[in-house]
Amino acid sequence: MSALTVQELVDRSGLDLSVVAGAGTPAMRKTLTWALISELTDPSSYVDGGELVLTTGSRIPQDLEARKQYVDRLAAAGAVALGFGTTSFYSNVPADLVAAAQAAQLPLISVPAKTRFGTISRFVAQRISDERQKELKFAVAAQRDLTRASLSPYAARAMVERLAKATHSWVLLLDQDGELRAGVPAARMHLARIRIDLPRLREQGGSSSLSMTVAGESVVLFPLIVRERIRGYLAVGRSTQFSRAEHAVLGTAVSLLCADLHSAWGILDTQRRQRRAVFQAAIGGNVELAASIAESLDSDFPSGNLRVALLGAPAGHELELLEQAENDHGLRSLCALVAEWERGRVVVVMPPAEGDIRTLESLLRGIPHARGAVSDPTPPHELPEAWKQVRTVFTSASGTTGKLALASDVVTAGVLRHLNNAEARGWAEALLAPLSDKSRNPKVDLRHTLRTFLANNGQSDASASALGVHRHTLRHRMGKVAEALGVNIDDPTTRAELWIALQLDDQL
Repeated sequence: MSALTVQELVDRSGLDLSVVAGAGTPAMRKTLTWALISELTDPSSYVDGGELVLTTGSRIPQDLEARKQYVDRLAAAGAVALGFGTTSFYSNVPADLVAAAQAAQLPLISVPAKTRFGTISRFVAQRISDERQKELKFAVAAQRDLTRASLSPYAARAMVERLAKATHSWVLLLDQDGELRAGVPAARMHLARIRIDLPRLREQGGSSSLSMTVAGESVVLFPLIVRERIRGYLAVGRSTQFSRAEHAVLGTAVSLLCADLHSAWGILDTQRRQRRAVFQAAIGGNVELAASIAESLDSDFPSGNLRVALLGAPAGHELELLEQAENDHGLRSLCALVAEWERGRVVVVMPPAEGDIRTLESLLRGIPHARGAVSDPTPPHELPEAWKQVRTVFTSASGTTGKLALASDVVTAGVLRHLNNAEARGWAEALLAPLSDKSRNPKVDLRHTLRTFLANNGQSDASASALGVHRHTLRHRMGKVAEALGVNIDDPTTRAELWIALQLDDQL
């Protein structure tokens, strides 16, 4: 059973309806949403769209212009047809009303006196009720099938196949880079065209779907958003428009696919924590334990002499840096251990190899304002000392975008190498301790704000840009820093002491 159209209503046996204007127009194929009985001189304010308006014309003004306005208002409001009931007052549909309907391309239906408006209204209401019941059953069955498919071992592929079958459409599932994850055979011919439109979806914020026409077919492109980022796309298309029930099914498919991706990212989070645990064991001086843990977790941990690198990116690019490092083909080929040390900081443990430094520099150049430091090749048991040196060099280096500082260039550490003692580090820890007091401002890392401000030579615009905040916000935060430490941030001597304290404290 399909939705009731004007033409189907006219063809209904027993109603004896006839079209006196608008026969053969596209409006005859429009869907009826209701039958509205009204004798008002202007019922257009009660029309929402898709209604058949039934009237005997008893209150329609008899002059030509008034009748033309009556028809035009109904057409403008979205009525799909006008039914005129003949009575003793009007034995036939008025000719000027017919002319007005013909001009507005609004189907005008003559309703004989023996056919009651109530009969038409009940018939339309019953058809609408039947159609909605049918749509509900379809939606429930399709959503049940999709839910079952989401529990299968190959959930994404199974859901794509069930969705294509339920909606009689072609379906493509793409990853965040537009690469094909799954799709029915008929969909693959549309892959190149769909990829062209992915930037349009990203430009509009990616929070809603994009409807378009591809090769004469109606296509809906959905973003799959997990943790506020687009992790994939679902494209569904066919030659006809999707019904309301089918849109509900598409929405269910999007939700289930997002849930599947969320589960995958949950697994990734676990793997990231495991890799960090391996790294902590290694820099704690127990390389054998780190290698054993890595083997048990099926994670990478290279053997032999090792380099350790620390890479950093400013606010807004933290996740980008981590994902680029995890997916870098050069690092993968070296079986490097990649782990997130803290937000915006990524550590890499890798064996020395030809082009290893260029691999890291290439990675940094792909991330705005990213920088890093790397150690010389060192025996595994000396990894803790190499890590301390890399951290010192990282915090002391200039921070040129895409530049990798070498730990062997001890000159980059300057005077700090002469202050590497317990007394100096104790002074640094005590000086900076108020910045770790979360009761002052639990939502802001004042220590990170101070480090960024000093690293940018106290320049507000550059510091605010690196933190991803407005300069007024930066000024407010620096006021909190000055208040917590009880110092004058504008004093050059104070800035120098704080910079040295930060770098010494980072070695703890």
